[in-house]
Amino acid sequence: MYKAAMCILGAALLSAWLFTGNQGISEENKKIYKEAVDLQEQADTLGFEGFCLADYPVAMYDGTSDYVFYRGKIEKRTPVLQTFAGTAYPVEDHFEVIIPTLEQFDHLMALTGGVEGVVSGSGYGPLEQKAAIWHEAFHAYQLTDFAILGEKTTAEEMYEELENGGQAGNSENDVLKDGDGVRQTDMEKEMKLLKKAVETDPSAIDEIQRIVLEYSECRRRRMEGMEKAARDAEIRCELTEGTAYYVEASVYRTAAGEKAYKERYLENLDTYEGGRGKYYRTGFAKCLILDRLNPNWKETFDFTRGLDKVLEEYGRK
Repeated sequence: MYKAAMCILGAALLSAWLFTGNQGISEENKKIYKEAVDLQEQADTLGFEGFCLADYPVAMYDGTSDYVFYRGKIEKRTPVLQTFAGTAYPVEDHFEVIIPTLEQFDHLMALTGGVEGVVSGSGYGPLEQKAAIWHEAFHAYQLTDFAILGEKTTAEEMYEELENGGQAGNSENDVLKDGDGVRQTDMEKEMKLLKKAVETDPSAIDEIQRIVLEYSECRRRRMEGMEKAARDAEIRCELTEGTAYYVEASVYRTAAGEKAYKERYLENLDTYEGGRGKYYRTGFAKCLILDRLNPNWKETFDFTRGLDKVLEEYGRK
């Protein structure tokens, strides 16, 4: 109830923040934030209880300062993180979205050649920036409200770890390295099966279940040959990033239209790449499949189980 009320309050304050903000942040970035918040209704249809973008401060980093959008105001501050991409980050006792301004993102994309989870050559502009804000806000929601796979980390705990030289999230990155060619071939087969299930007529539930069972068997065999740390890291990455990518894609679909959505998110659903990016797509695909198998699957979803456990539950004939 409280979170719902705060979401309404955040929306009501939108008319004020444009006039109370500090100078320095461009009008385009102000417009991007406002239009991102205006997508709340679409995010609500996804069914993640209590998830509201306005609940989380959104800091846009321009290479020199942060401009924090929150509760009708824009406040300028010394940057808490000189980030190269969007992230959910601990600030005092809460998590915030920290993302480069669109201008800074353009500069960083030119330097680095792309960002994780974005297929090379797919482009980045205001629509993608809005979707990225939602993606990172969903991570703030996950970290604030849930114990991911049974582990709860507060903002203070994560901040202390980072301050003491910890690399929150980096151990997962280190583990999720590519295996040999056989593993890649197996993973590619799994991704093709997931895409096939997504593309199957939603009314053909028996066929979707058959594909899910085939996929599950392929995955089981592959995971049997993996170290436990690698299995756990894959499950966690797919759970957190896959669901955030699902939210991102949904709001992008509303903002950009069906054709752009399919080109950006569905056509490359089975694209294999090194590192963590592929798990954005496998997790996203599983969310789409769950929507077909049981549209109400999120009513009991609490991030304590990997997506495959949920998929197995609803994929049984």
